[in-house]
Amino acid sequence: MPPDWPLVGRSTDLDRVATALGRADCSGVVLIGPGGVGKTRVATECLTLAETSGFSTARAVATRSTSTIPLGALAPLLPHLGDKTVNLLVAAREALRARSGSKPLVLLVDDAHLLDDVSAALLLQIAADQQVFVVITVRSGEEVSDAITSLWKDGHAERIDLEPLLDLDLDQLVVEALDGPVDPLARDELLRISEGNPLTLRELIYAGLRSKVLVEADGVWRLTGPVTVSPRLADLVSDRLDALDDEAYGALEVLALGEPIGIAVLEQLSSVGAAETLERKGLMRVFEDERRLEAWLAHPLYGEVVRTRIGRLRARRVRRDLADVVEAHGANRRGDLLRIATWRLESGNTTNAASLAAAARQAYVALDFGLSRRLGEAAWMIEKTVRTGHLYGLVLSELGFCAEAEAVLREASTLAVTDEDQVLVTMARSENLFRDERPDEAIEVILEAEERTAEPSWRLELVGHRATLVMLRGEPREALELVRPAVEGTETRPLIEAAITAATVLAWDGMGDDALAIAERAHAAHLDIWEHELFQSDPGIHVLGIIVCLIHDGRLDDGEELLDLAWAGATQQQALHAQGWLGLFYGNLMDLRGRARSALQWYQRSNASFASANLRGRQRWPLGGALKTAAILGRSDDVVRIGRQLDEIETCVVFNHVLLDDARAWALASSGDGGAARDLLDTVVDVGIAESSRYAAAQALSSLVRLGQPERAVERLAELASSCQGRVIPAWSAHAAASAEADGDGLADAASTYAQLGIVMLAAEAEAEASRAFRRAGRSRAATAAAQRSKLHGDRCEGAASPSLALVEEITPLTRREREVSLLAAQGFASREIAEKLFLSVRTVENHLQRAYEKLGIAGRDELAGLIGALKPR
Repeated sequence: MPPDWPLVGRSTDLDRVATALGRADCSGVVLIGPGGVGKTRVATECLTLAETSGFSTARAVATRSTSTIPLGALAPLLPHLGDKTVNLLVAAREALRARSGSKPLVLLVDDAHLLDDVSAALLLQIAADQQVFVVITVRSGEEVSDAITSLWKDGHAERIDLEPLLDLDLDQLVVEALDGPVDPLARDELLRISEGNPLTLRELIYAGLRSKVLVEADGVWRLTGPVTVSPRLADLVSDRLDALDDEAYGALEVLALGEPIGIAVLEQLSSVGAAETLERKGLMRVFEDERRLEAWLAHPLYGEVVRTRIGRLRARRVRRDLADVVEAHGANRRGDLLRIATWRLESGNTTNAASLAAAARQAYVALDFGLSRRLGEAAWMIEKTVRTGHLYGLVLSELGFCAEAEAVLREASTLAVTDEDQVLVTMARSENLFRDERPDEAIEVILEAEERTAEPSWRLELVGHRATLVMLRGEPREALELVRPAVEGTETRPLIEAAITAATVLAWDGMGDDALAIAERAHAAHLDIWEHELFQSDPGIHVLGIIVCLIHDGRLDDGEELLDLAWAGATQQQALHAQGWLGLFYGNLMDLRGRARSALQWYQRSNASFASANLRGRQRWPLGGALKTAAILGRSDDVVRIGRQLDEIETCVVFNHVLLDDARAWALASSGDGGAARDLLDTVVDVGIAESSRYAAAQALSSLVRLGQPERAVERLAELASSCQGRVIPAWSAHAAASAEADGDGLADAASTYAQLGIVMLAAEAEAEASRAFRRAGRSRAATAAAQRSKLHGDRCEGAASPSLALVEEITPLTRREREVSLLAAQGFASREIAEKLFLSVRTVENHLQRAYEKLGIAGRDELAGLIGALKPR
């Protein structure tokens, strides 16, 4: 583990600090956030940023012990006050001025909510007269002195509220902290307990490493048991827990083993007073759910500590009591059956296979495969039936235990009597065999079952499932023909199964509108029967198809919104298979947006999820995306490593291999072999078109344009744009046509289209090409404007370094005064008003504006507002 805890997800906050450091009217920043969110880490990075910018720096930490001593926290920085205590503030200011020397001083004060009044007043004074730039951290929710509050209220310092890290940032934090990929289940458990708090997360990782519960196996960090709570974390909560009386602590044990539980249940198993005590002390939260009050622990750490302390016999009794009481209350709320079965299983108090199987089914519907496996195994061991075997085998397959799943499903198939039972077990078994890289056996199992199935609708459902395997083996056109009768028919279940193949094939063949209609129809039908009928897949499979269609149509915001919703559910339920697909589509979306680093992170996350689910064949797609993105980012070591991983995968899954060749072409280009890259793209495009992967072929043609050979792509892209649906392929086609003709106006129009669709990197590249075309045509102002727009778009691409972006011409930067004048002009101030504010003559203001117009490539004030980003200091 690296000695320095990595800093992630704070680039926007640090950009604001950098901007504040460059502003003449700003004398500090105040970082506000809850404990453990990373205020000190960000503040320390601010000092590093200041030092590299030519400032001298100093640091002080306020504590409770110094809060009653005048200048107590700042005393180490003020050693020479001597007897100048008549005016302590004046003496302190003089000492700070002497300390800074010839350089301006940046002073960090950590935990400023603990400062004494004299120190707080000093900070306000030195910031108000711009003597020192202050960086201050304040814990939210704490009482703060008026002087500290005045820093941001009176405009002397900028207030920056540090929000909890986003899920993707936390994921990156875990990966960087451990310096390697992390099993998704381990990651989710760490994030669940920490609730995303970086300090808590760090302590959990340290504790896991010390206890050897968090270990590296086969290059991936995994948990071998429950996450242990470090003594430091336990100390943070133990004082609160130990202060409880026996009755309240007993109620906390019930809650820790049963949350969420109804208040009535908690009060029956403890007392009204005990429940009120937990709420009053902030250990329990109460929410209203469908007119019933439910109790939750205020933080997952409380549950972890309590469950660690509780004895085995006490835990068995509490779970048994929970099951009895909830059952006595009628067990009529959604999820009660599942919870009762789980409590009875964990207390060793169940022999009812039917209730266990029903509960396992509920867990499976909720995509909680871990719990479903435990319940399903217990049901199968008590009574071996088609239904208990089907469900248990299904969930084993979902968790990647293919050999164990085959044994269970093969035995269950011998018990099948009805067409329905035969179809369900066959679909689960064939899917599992295919995942285990046994495609011929998988398809043979389905064909044999089709011959034995009498009912046409059940047989049609089997054909639909076979079509998915045929598609994945690289025969999409045949697969589409197989499902056409079900898609065009009226039977619900065959439609649901057939839509998986039909929507996928059509979406990747450039017929996104048709695919979307089928996917939405199947999704609605699937939702209607999902909770009442057993099915091979869940309704989320159609959401995946809808997301692909939205992305291919250029509706990126809609696609991302749906991805966010689906991802929240998949991570909460620890559904590895779903996380693999969603991570892949996030990567595709970020790649299209031009957010290169984010795309790489999502592809890596998708790869880890597929690997943990034992879906080796599916790993090829995120690895291909990661290879292309690493090449665009210029990470040569990653290109070699990922390329080797991709080549080592042998799988029966060959659908859409054009995408992988597109990635390999970028890898070749990044190594300097542009000719081989373009030849590879030229070859695979025709293969993609022939194999009904026209969208993937169009993407490869766009790569050909971006790698400098638009003339080889124009004709084929134009044909695809006229025959396919959606807005992305026509945008690629327009870019190719303008690039081939070196048409500056056409390239600028293409860039504008890209920007409207949110395809930012290609907008930057098209503007860079436009700039060069304008320059060659002698249109210098237009060239400068295009270069400026390219720079603005490129700044949003997270370090991408594609060939077009690498060739964008250098933009002459604005001077500080030109920037100040331009910013005021962009806000609507007249030249005379600007002159008065900056103590300049009107003529000087106009001269500054004219020079800025030339550097920005614009004609006048009306165009300044759109270039605000370019006016800020970098």
